[in-house]
Amino acid sequence: MATTEPAGAVPKRLTRKEQQAETRRRLFDAAERVFLRRGMQGSSVEAIAAEAGFTRGAFYSNFKSKDELFVELLHARVYDRYAELAKQSQEQPGTPREQLRWGIKQMRQMYEGEDGRWLFRLWLECLTQAARDEEFRKLAATFWSGNRALLVEGVGDAFKQSRIKPPLPLKQIATAMIALDIGLVVQHLVDPDEVSLDFYVPLFDLLFGRLVDPDPE
Repeated sequence: MATTEPAGAVPKRLTRKEQQAETRRRLFDAAERVFLRRGMQGSSVEAIAAEAGFTRGAFYSNFKSKDELFVELLHARVYDRYAELAKQSQEQPGTPREQLRWGIKQMRQMYEGEDGRWLFRLWLECLTQAARDEEFRKLAATFWSGNRALLVEGVGDAFKQSRIKPPLPLKQIATAMIALDIGLVVQHLVDPDEVSLDFYVPLFDLLFGRLVDPDPE
């Protein structure tokens, strides 16, 4: 049976740290909606703050700029998800190649849902703004470097398990994996009839799975 707060009960007072976390969460949610409605160029600090129900002061007490918020949104909504997938993939039973296939299947399923469509559009906003603005490009690079580091760790573990020497430096292999991921994302968004999400697993397996397990049979 559900319980209810006694009449006249005083709500729990949030600590300063909890208040800041809640403010950032609301700003992230608001920014996501505003960026998707207006695009990066058409959005403003004022619009994001108003969408969240805050003042400009509340925005600037948490973020230095709209660009910083955008990149931190990528970190919070995308990088953290990739990090969790990478961890789960390494915990799966089977060979390194089977673990890679499992992780890529999870990515494909994520892209197929509403979150995936949101992510496609956010990627394009990120790439477009990075092409226009050098300072934003530097901020965006922190996101890519984080993803690259995750992949370097995961790919390195796969080669150790397989006892195979990597054919290229791990950072180059990780960079190629990111390039394939983003390239497929963008092509699928623009031309979904020709570039299916079903390409994900066979292409990653062909280009990267065989590096850690050349003969799965």
